[in-house]
Amino acid sequence: MTEASSFLEKVGQRARRLAKSRNWLPYVIYAWLSLAILSPLLHPGYILTLDMVFTPNVDYTSLAYGLDEWYPSASAPFYLLMQVVSKLIPTWLIQKAILFLVFFLAGLGAHKLFPLRGVGAYFAGLLYMINPFTYVRFLAGQWGVLAAYAMIPFAIKAFLDLLERRRGRDAVKVALLSTLVGLVQIHGFLLLFLAFLIIFLVKVIGQRREPAKILQASKYVGISAAMFLALNLYWLVPALTATGTVVEQISRQDLLFFAPKSTSTFGVTFDIASMYGFWRGGYLYATDILPFWWLIFVFILFLAVYGFVARYRDRRLGWVVVSMATLAVVSFLLAVGAASELTRPPFEWAWEHVPLFRAFRDSQKFVALLCLAYAFLGGLGVTELARGLRRQSKRLPSIGGAALVAIALFTPLAYSFTSFGFQGQLGTTDYPQGWYEVNEYLNQDEDDFNVLFLPWHLYMDYSWLPNRDKRLANPAWQFFDKPIIAGDNIEVPGIYSQSTNPISKYVEFLLSSKDDVENFGELLSPLNVKYVLLANEADYEWYDFLYGQADLALALENEEIALFRNEHPIARAYGVNSVVYVENLEEYLELSQTQDVMEHLYILGGGTGVGNRSPMEKLDIVRKNPVKYQVEGSQRNYTIFTIPQRVSGEWEYNGQLAMKNLGFMPAFESDEEGGSVVYKRFYYAYLPSYILSLIALAFMAWYYFHRSRQEPS
Repeated sequence: MTEASSFLEKVGQRARRLAKSRNWLPYVIYAWLSLAILSPLLHPGYILTLDMVFTPNVDYTSLAYGLDEWYPSASAPFYLLMQVVSKLIPTWLIQKAILFLVFFLAGLGAHKLFPLRGVGAYFAGLLYMINPFTYVRFLAGQWGVLAAYAMIPFAIKAFLDLLERRRGRDAVKVALLSTLVGLVQIHGFLLLFLAFLIIFLVKVIGQRREPAKILQASKYVGISAAMFLALNLYWLVPALTATGTVVEQISRQDLLFFAPKSTSTFGVTFDIASMYGFWRGGYLYATDILPFWWLIFVFILFLAVYGFVARYRDRRLGWVVVSMATLAVVSFLLAVGAASELTRPPFEWAWEHVPLFRAFRDSQKFVALLCLAYAFLGGLGVTELARGLRRQSKRLPSIGGAALVAIALFTPLAYSFTSFGFQGQLGTTDYPQGWYEVNEYLNQDEDDFNVLFLPWHLYMDYSWLPNRDKRLANPAWQFFDKPIIAGDNIEVPGIYSQSTNPISKYVEFLLSSKDDVENFGELLSPLNVKYVLLANEADYEWYDFLYGQADLALALENEEIALFRNEHPIARAYGVNSVVYVENLEEYLELSQTQDVMEHLYILGGGTGVGNRSPMEKLDIVRKNPVKYQVEGSQRNYTIFTIPQRVSGEWEYNGQLAMKNLGFMPAFESDEEGGSVVYKRFYYAYLPSYILSLIALAFMAWYYFHRSRQEPS
């Protein structure tokens, strides 16, 4: 009883100390504001807008196995964790929790980064959390960008501590937090490392007369960088060894199309400075409602400049203040990018010569760092106003000073008041019942097959979305449980597609030839497509030719979807006896009118056909995992394997490299005993990288929680 009383007394003492210190207050304020922002969207249902796609059932195992090398990503651990959690919690609830954390952590991170207590820290947190950048990125569904944005202040705080304290524990912390920045959106890495570079250079210049300190700080920065690289090998190695990635496909047309656009009468340069300038139009901004919005920005800018002037010579904080001011200037120039004749030449040079800089075709993402600089420097400005207020506490002007501080704290809320509820531009919804009906129908078919989803667009308008803007990235491949082949064509002016997926090119060829095709099902059979799904959205009437195909039967139709079954034989793996050489797909299409395409191996290019025509032999196949299949032996000359995902290269059958059916589907000389079809890239690029990253993570955890305790404070 005495021990219990003692324990309760200690708990009570800690609670009283916490309440007295008010360390809990920022958590409460930012949590309350996050709920206020999302309040109209918190009831059950999904928020679906442009790039924000969540679905009831999630399966990201193909991401972990590296079956989409076209899109380099560090997100596999995050999505696999979400997949596990989705078994316990509805995904719409997971989505709301993620969005809550995005806003909450953004505010809390900027608050903790701010070096002083008081009203200045709250201004920093409020402005970084609620501003035009976070507003429009949310409307555009770019929650991954916002997740990286929210974590950046925490990583920068750790980096500042590393440069000041020069300890191994801080080096580990920087590596871990930097990894979290890019865990959902890879752009976060580049934004963060730009901030690190500027901060480090300012620190080195400021300590140029103390070479020992510079050397020691450089050592720990190098250690942290090495740990970061080791921890991120799981995606760096696959990304650096990939071919034909989306980054390589970005062209100058992207640079111009995705350049910042003006949203006001002041021009794009002013809009970027005021944290606007997103490339995509059609959103309702505070600038459309408040005619004097620019005065609010001028006040924010005044606070930032005032904070810089007041503190840039500060003995303790001066170098951080100068770093933030430099970051503001650099990020502003980079954000303007190709939108100005002044900044376009250096931006294009960096775009051509700096590794991975092409990923920033949307240069307005650099406004993220501008927001951080405004928040930090503006917080210093508010702090100086409050300090002046305390000095005048016994005089009448203190009332005016108090009002000025209150206005300063209210400014971020007024400047982006549209963030609260998003002015009714978004709503929550569920997927149409017809989609669930089709998914259930497909799941009742136990065969191993692919499904073609039409209309063929990466982005299109969905009539059932309760949003003002009904454009959404195609959710089919996530919603349906069977493997989906869907459009990955970006379709912006001057750019139809940047995809390097040969399956997509084949489907696009067939669609372009639809007027000459009556055997569409047969032509889809080499893709192992058993069903064609046509959603009644966008230009679905263009696909009426499906109803006239001799080998497609309407299996199910409801208000949302028409589902066609391919009556032509399909197989995940099959054997054929003959090879037919064709110069191009046009010749192949012509031959399909007189021969069954599933009875031959088609090689693009010149050559002499080999073998005799005979019916294809469907082979039994056992899926060991997404990158390894056990295939039955065949009496035919060649075994063709129809890949379940977008990847077509790197497959082996009993150690032999693949030929290419139609230029992309793996085909091999048959083995009567059968054997394994393996996606070898996973085993030489992904798996070793995963192991090394896990070893690095284990070492860093051991060092942080055990070894670093022996370091001096």
